[in-house]
Amino acid sequence: MKKILCAFLTLALFCAVGAGCRPNIIDKPDDEYEVNLNVDKNISETLTILVPSNDGGLEESYIEALKPGFKEMFPNVEIKLDRRTISDAKYAESISSAIASSNVPDLFYTNTVFYYYLVSKNCVVSLEPYYEATKKAGTLDLEADYYNSFFNMSTYENKRYVVPRSMDSVVTYYNTEILQAAGIDPETDERFSNDWTWEDLVSVCYDLNAYFSSEEGKAAGYGNAFALHADFDWEAVFNAMMLSYGAEVFDGEGKVAVESENMKTMAKMIRELAEAGRILRTSTSGSTFGNGNCAFHFSSLGPARMDLNAAIKGKFDALPFPLIGKDPKIGCGFAGWGISSTTPVGAKRDLAWQFLQYMISKEGQSALINAGLATPSVRIDLAEEKAWSKGYQDLNLDAWLVGEEYKVSSKFFVSQAPSCTFDILTAMQEFMMKLVDTDKSVDSLVIACKEQLEEAVSFA
Repeated sequence: MKKILCAFLTLALFCAVGAGCRPNIIDKPDDEYEVNLNVDKNISETLTILVPSNDGGLEESYIEALKPGFKEMFPNVEIKLDRRTISDAKYAESISSAIASSNVPDLFYTNTVFYYYLVSKNCVVSLEPYYEATKKAGTLDLEADYYNSFFNMSTYENKRYVVPRSMDSVVTYYNTEILQAAGIDPETDERFSNDWTWEDLVSVCYDLNAYFSSEEGKAAGYGNAFALHADFDWEAVFNAMMLSYGAEVFDGEGKVAVESENMKTMAKMIRELAEAGRILRTSTSGSTFGNGNCAFHFSSLGPARMDLNAAIKGKFDALPFPLIGKDPKIGCGFAGWGISSTTPVGAKRDLAWQFLQYMISKEGQSALINAGLATPSVRIDLAEEKAWSKGYQDLNLDAWLVGEEYKVSSKFFVSQAPSCTFDILTAMQEFMMKLVDTDKSVDSLVIACKEQLEEAVSFA
């Protein structure tokens, strides 16, 4: 039986990395199961947690920070880490490999986009039984104590699958030294505010473009600088922009909709900026915000992480993502963990939930913050206290918190088979990159994107 199972998993792994829209890895789990919130404190067990191996040890450090507090709760529980490559290109392969291993993780690391793949492969279970039980027991009140919307981001068919460790919102960093050199003072310039618009950003970018191209700017060392390090191919950015323009990847019937006039209007706006001079850096440019050669940058990093860049240390501040049009959106998302469907119903699955609930407790969130978590906590009290940004109180920390009514996570792929997610994402990333990196016409890029999307979903 064991040999048959191994052969099946090997075949699943081959299919998962070799097909466009990939088949399920394991059978669909039962979403209605019994839970026990009163796990024996003396339970002897091992929890295996999947973490990225290619993020410089960031997520691993967070799990390590949670271990001592969890050990106090369950002294006989050992936590092991399963380190694997986590990226757009490698996530499917890493998950398939993990499932095929002899020790499948009990908790899968995922994020705003990747979770959809886990659900499609039946790798994680619905957490609704735990949410319902904790609400009934009064031990977890998402509506009162948390930014509930970030828990809802991992919803599929009205069921939530992931507990977020923190909340990520796209903000606009700016280099104070560059702006000062260009004669722009954010303290007095009316374009700089927590409700600034895309027009405000573009206006400042054109001023910077003129400065970078001037003899004065070149003499000051900014001849190779750019106004905006945009990362338009980042789904948190392009999704918010698309929605602000009233554009969408698929229409209400699930058909490819990128040929709409709204999408073309957005694309032409980006192309106009790309052709204007030193406004948008290309993806291959050596000039970045981190090395001090771009004035603005869209990012979800907290200030402590941004401050690790020596070239801009102490030389930046932030504003929210600029509001676009009459129905503006701000990109946001999450990173977190879901419980493996291979972790059996009973004590071990209940223990995995205990770890997740500890992670979002005040003690657990404080441990993450002390370990360097530099984005707002999912807990309202810790987020509003700015506990996640100690030492940076002089910065505009409200940039991460304002505009809650505008915030959206990426859902442009949910009308399609979940296993097509990465192919859809790749098509949109290439489209957005080529608007800046190439001189191909907007119309031709739209057509190419449409064809790539149609191919991506054709195997579903």
